[in-house]
Amino acid sequence: MKIRYVVVAIVLVLLILIGMAAYAWVMRPKLIDEHPNAGAVDVPVTTEIRLVFSQSMSYASVMSHLKIEPTQEGEYRWDENTLTFTPNQSWPSGREVRVQLEEGVKAASWLAVPMQAESWSFTTRDANLAYLWPADSPADIYALNPKTGAIHQYTHRMQVLEFTASNDGIKIYFSAGNAQGGSDLYQIDLIEETNSSDNSYKPKIILDCGSAQCRSPAVSFDEINLAYELLIPDPQGGLGPAQIWLLGLSDLQVKPIGQATHETVQPAWSSKGWMAFYDRTSQVYEVLIPKIEARVQLVNQTGQPGNWSPNGEFYLAPEIMYYPATDDTETGISHLFQYGIKAGTSGDISKANNVEDVEGNYSPDGGSIAFARKYLDMERWSLGRQIWIMDPDGSNPHQITDEPDYNHYELAWSWDSHMLAYVRFDETKLYEPPELWMISADGSNPIQLVIGGYSPLWIP
Repeated sequence: MKIRYVVVAIVLVLLILIGMAAYAWVMRPKLIDEHPNAGAVDVPVTTEIRLVFSQSMSYASVMSHLKIEPTQEGEYRWDENTLTFTPNQSWPSGREVRVQLEEGVKAASWLAVPMQAESWSFTTRDANLAYLWPADSPADIYALNPKTGAIHQYTHRMQVLEFTASNDGIKIYFSAGNAQGGSDLYQIDLIEETNSSDNSYKPKIILDCGSAQCRSPAVSFDEINLAYELLIPDPQGGLGPAQIWLLGLSDLQVKPIGQATHETVQPAWSSKGWMAFYDRTSQVYEVLIPKIEARVQLVNQTGQPGNWSPNGEFYLAPEIMYYPATDDTETGISHLFQYGIKAGTSGDISKANNVEDVEGNYSPDGGSIAFARKYLDMERWSLGRQIWIMDPDGSNPHQITDEPDYNHYELAWSWDSHMLAYVRFDETKLYEPPELWMISADGSNPIQLVIGGYSPLWIP
């Protein structure tokens, strides 16, 4: 009798264990959805990664088994059974991103078999070219995928004046007109804009300038400060001289930079956190080095926009020079000067006679300088400037466009230093709009992109 009870008990236990095992197997967690989907291509580099599980999960187990390549810092957050990863920086352009859940991920319930391994990948799109359009009426910010031709509009009827992007390309800062006749400063978070499911995202105003003009925004590499030009209306109904101000992006507090009685313009940040601007009153570029509270002055009569080298060591800007001509007159030429900030040096890197060189722009890899050149002697004179490329020391200059009637300006390197976007304008037909073009750095494959587009800037 006792043996029978023992056998029955053993059978019951076995049935319970088998039932529990079956239940645990049936209840094992599954990945029921992911974003971006496996094999997705042309994915925005600011996209989030989302994992949707079939049931509540052990957060620690998921996090310890989740691998993303290339590795990326960012924020993880849970919403019931959904895990979302928001990267702090954009994914590399045109690259495969691989997501892997290693075997052994557990559910919140202990009575469930751990997950099997899961892996998938997606490919990000190449960098887009942002620009303003149209040139003949209030403009907005657009972005063009040069490979597919797809166009995305970031602002709508906002009368955008100028725009720039953060170093990682995730945020766009811009100046736009307001109802008081002034212009305000705005921010677009490309990650939030990309992942807005209902297209309700709107740019965030970060500085209301009222009737004053706030323009020419320039964001520091660490995104702590936004420099801009402030122009205050005068009693006669015009605008007073521009002055550089700083906006703290964490506390939105503002403060002036430079002397109050001087006109200061064109802020530009280096990768080292230095800021250059032009003091029109003193005719110098002034460089602020905040960490050591130092200022460096670079004498320059031209005052055109300059450009920092990628390593932040050099500032490149055009300078006008005069030499005697006939009948007691002087002729002016413009050469590119490279200023070594720490070393206190400056050098003429144009290395050519009878030229007007402007818009020197370092490639992101630091290996080349693109610039616009126009010859001033009668034999080689042309209506428009052409695009040239040279090495950083001024050697190996070579021309990559040859359209004498067209002026080429607003040169913008692609992130991989392989392409140049630029604006082309027909000097013989002043009534026609400018054109946005792209060309390979070796001068091959020039392509017209947008008629009426201008101010090109590469973004993710």
